[in-house]
Amino acid sequence: MGKQTFVIVGGVAAGMSAASRIRGLKKDAEILVFERSNYVSYAACGMPYLIEGKVSSSKDLVVYDSRFFKEKRNIDVFLHHEVVKITPTTKSVLVRNTETGEEKEYSYDRLLISTGARPILPPIKGLNLNGVFTLRQLEEGIAVYDYIGTKKPKRGLIIGAGNIGMEMAEAFSARGLNVTIVEKMPSILGSMDDEINEVVEEELKKNGITLIKLKAVVEFAGENSVVKEAILEDGEKVQADIVIIGAGIRPNAEIATEAGVEIGQTRAIKVNERMETSVTDIYAAGDCAEAYHLIYGRNVYMPLGTTANKQGRVAGENMAGGDAKFIGVVGTSVFKVFGLEVGRTGLTEKDAMREGKDFVSNVIEHNSRAHYYPGGAKIKVKLIADKRSKQLLGAQMVGREGVSKRIDIFATALSAKMTIDDIANLDLGYAPPFAPVYDPVLIAGSELLKKFESIR
Repeated sequence: MGKQTFVIVGGVAAGMSAASRIRGLKKDAEILVFERSNYVSYAACGMPYLIEGKVSSSKDLVVYDSRFFKEKRNIDVFLHHEVVKITPTTKSVLVRNTETGEEKEYSYDRLLISTGARPILPPIKGLNLNGVFTLRQLEEGIAVYDYIGTKKPKRGLIIGAGNIGMEMAEAFSARGLNVTIVEKMPSILGSMDDEINEVVEEELKKNGITLIKLKAVVEFAGENSVVKEAILEDGEKVQADIVIIGAGIRPNAEIATEAGVEIGQTRAIKVNERMETSVTDIYAAGDCAEAYHLIYGRNVYMPLGTTANKQGRVAGENMAGGDAKFIGVVGTSVFKVFGLEVGRTGLTEKDAMREGKDFVSNVIEHNSRAHYYPGGAKIKVKLIADKRSKQLLGAQMVGREGVSKRIDIFATALSAKMTIDDIANLDLGYAPPFAPVYDPVLIAGSELLKKFESIR
């Protein structure tokens, strides 16, 4: 067999993970990565902290540049190159240089689609005004940082109260802006439950953030092509010198559709556990692809950097002839907003109700450290479990410290299909600076067990 050619469409988390894994297994293969932006292998999740000023330079968010991949791994990276067509019958791609407009065709033996996702843009007039931004690619994060530095905006508006909205509220506030968040839904943070949301909302209020719910922005108005205010659907006006659209993302799956690749019900690319698509020798990974959810028992769309990197590695190994499997996700996420840590994994009560699950839930509040050790805080924990089997279905947490460590315990429990009995009897680490004798994880499990006992 001659030298194989592997083409990677999109060179951020999933794409570069796959390319690197292929190189590790195929020393003599030709690996071509086409990335339409100016960066590969960067930490998009760090952009709010760049904007806030906690990260000193955008260069710190770049894990490896294109030169590294060429010099250290012999991977050819083409920046500012967009794959505009995939032709499976001839196993070729048509690539356009976005700077010159020149087009060229390349052949492949195996191909990975890792085209990521793009922001959802609500139907708002005036989206093209200066000062209105989305926050997806590193160039956009740099643009927001520069805009604040040069234009000195005083009032920041964020559309959408998800994780990015929370992080950007803190970032804007740290830069001295008055901040308003507009969320068209009745609650913040997607499907997270009210017991958690009310703590987050209080933290926003405490830090001077104005939160407007159940209203949508219909128009941005400006002066000299620069945004100055947002007009809500009821006519209310919100002053704004800079706007972040954080209304969610959708997968970049169009090029896959045009190539005859099957798309799932989520509108992302349908893949199996080997990251194979419905077309032979074409794989998909990252924010353009679905992921199997261990609790739902079906493919879902949950784009996260951790998932993208793991899927990319699995795809790369299988493209190179291996037999790796992406087991799935349980939907774990954490974020920080001002003094709070917030985490979730698995199903919320809202999710469980929507799925028609028969469940039991409970909320507790307990100390993060021994009560006598200074610096501790309360952690609120909500657990949801199957009513018949007592198997854990999901967990949510909010507190001023210790949340990220503990939500990972529940994520592990979900992956291991643990029951509430198992969780209540876990042998967890204890020392006064880190936890009370009975950790909030154990208390949450024990208190939910009491509920089960009361209904039997």
